[in-house]
Amino acid sequence: MNKTEDSVKREIVVQAPLKEVWDALTKPELLNCWYTKNAELDFRVGGRGYMNHGWGATSEGIFTEIDSMKRFVLQSLDGNFTTITSLWEVENGIKVSIEYQASFLGEMSQATKENMLFGTGQFLENLKSVYETGQDIRAKLWKAWIGITHTTNEGARGTRVLQVKKGSVAAAAGIEPKDIIMEFDKEEVVGYESFERILNKKAVNQTVTLTIERNSEKLQVNCLVDAYPVPY
Repeated sequence: MNKTEDSVKREIVVQAPLKEVWDALTKPELLNCWYTKNAELDFRVGGRGYMNHGWGATSEGIFTEIDSMKRFVLQSLDGNFTTITSLWEVENGIKVSIEYQASFLGEMSQATKENMLFGTGQFLENLKSVYETGQDIRAKLWKAWIGITHTTNEGARGTRVLQVKKGSVAAAAGIEPKDIIMEFDKEEVVGYESFERILNKKAVNQTVTLTIERNSEKLQVNCLVDAYPVPY
């Protein structure tokens, strides 16, 4: 992850021809193969793009810049949020960069940024999977949760709990705000993304053991894994 006060981005390298990757990002029927549930694109400067990402998330904007095979820019309808997608050839394939720019990003919580970039990273990994192995892995994404909002514990190991949803399995397990989750079934948690990746490998209704730090004391908490609350 690279970031400044008003810009954050994720990148990945896909081993596929440049035109295939460009088409995957700009043709709605191909976007639907790795990213969107439904995409409607008028791919020209001034044209509108609508994307249903699944899991209750949609976005819509206007294409303000297109440099064929290199980059394109989609600006939200209110003009406050800009997505810049760039491609360039590297030694082992095509590097794809998705960058978000907005004046309010500097005011956005770190947890919200991490969630946004993790989601982008997940879809980029699916782009790589589809074009390198032919496998669409969306069915494996966002299957599980425990009902917490959390963020990387800056400067140390673990992820810090910010909020616990009332009535969630985390609340039932006794997890509290300010807890730092250090291990997940004895696997080290190094931050937000680490926790989410480990969690999503677990089965719904499975009981897991979290090692947490609370007021400098280490505790072990057994917690049920719940289904992700928003279906694809």
